Amino acid sequence: MASHITVAPCAPSAYRSIIPQLAMLLKSCVDDNITMNFVQPFSIEDASKFWLSMEENIIKGKQFVIIAQEDSTDSDGVPIVLGCVILNLSQTPNAGHRGEVGKMIVGKEHRKRGIGKILMDCMEEVSRKNNRTVLVLDTQTGSGAEIFYERMGYNKVGVLPDVTLSPDRKQYTSCTFFIKKL
Repeated sequence: MASHITVAPCAPSAYRSIIPQLAMLLKSCVDDNITMNFVQPFSIEDASKFWLSMEENIIKGKQFVIIAQEDSTDSDGVPIVLGCVILNLSQTPNAGHRGEVGKMIVGKEHRKRGIGKILMDCMEEVSRKNNRTVLVLDTQTGSGAEIFYERMGYNKVGVLPDVTLSPDRKQYTSCTFFIKKL
């Protein structure tokens, strides 16, 4: 029997309870050499600190973590997190119409199931509800994510060559910037 997937912004009251699963998702990406602003070695503690650092902004409604969960639970009774995407609401006076997309992650065992699309669709709806009419994001040039964002209707606006260090520290990678008007 197929499980049901729920996608919604994580409630501030539930945020701490999912940090361990978010940390595992992020660590898995860094371990797989996917550029996520971190380099190896990268521990679960490092990943947990990243997610915990966002808590105040989530409580204040300045930032949202959109979560895709299965209705089934892990051994502790916590719903299984399949993926996430961060929406940062710009806080500058001249950019109240802008949202910034970050850390779009789908667990590797859950990819190719449409979860990324439903995460992005939900994030865009949250953006609209918060009066954001423009979304911006960046991703590693040449990655599968670049193709995914183009399919989601994001327009490539440029590439910055060699601006990030790969997680394994072996090469500099380029970053492609995208924009979408809602």
